[in-house]
Amino acid sequence: MATKVVMIGPPHCGKTTISNYLADATDSTSGEYHPTAGVRILEFSCNIQDSNKSVEVELWDCGGNPQNESCWPAIARGAAALVLVANSNLPETEAQFLEMLYLRFAAQHGLKESQCAVFLNQIGDIANESGKLPTMLTKVPCSVVSMENGSSITSTFAGVVSSALATQSEEWRKGENQILSVS
Repeated sequence: MATKVVMIGPPHCGKTTISNYLADATDSTSGEYHPTAGVRILEFSCNIQDSNKSVEVELWDCGGNPQNESCWPAIARGAAALVLVANSNLPETEAQFLEMLYLRFAAQHGLKESQCAVFLNQIGDIANESGKLPTMLTKVPCSVVSMENGSSITSTFAGVVSSALATQSEEWRKGENQILSVS
């Protein structure tokens, strides 16, 4: 069974570019911006950090347009991990949007902070100051990523998947122990 990871953030912050890179998928567009309509699902293997294991991942690359909001509960259902993506300078409006997405995708569906990550995507050659994360997200692992350093994206993503699997495993173990203690 594949591990479901949802990737979402505001429009035009590089979610699809990051998703394509992780899945080793090619982008046949002309380089023009084309917003993702709804969701794209990419399947690929991910090597887990600190082990020789590889897991199958279902990466749900979600369009960040608020017009898709009615679909979000269905997209979030069954997710093992959440990756929030925003521009690295994190304007105030994007910070507020990330906070709302965290509430909708993580808090409402029982994902813990260890099952989530924030990728602040540095687009282009301009090095800019990272914006300030909302207080609600300060315990969520956050990384500045760039397509210029794709290996950091891969290793950071593998860490998210690894943490999500460990958290899920612990939850299952607790549930099994609870069932056994009732018997």
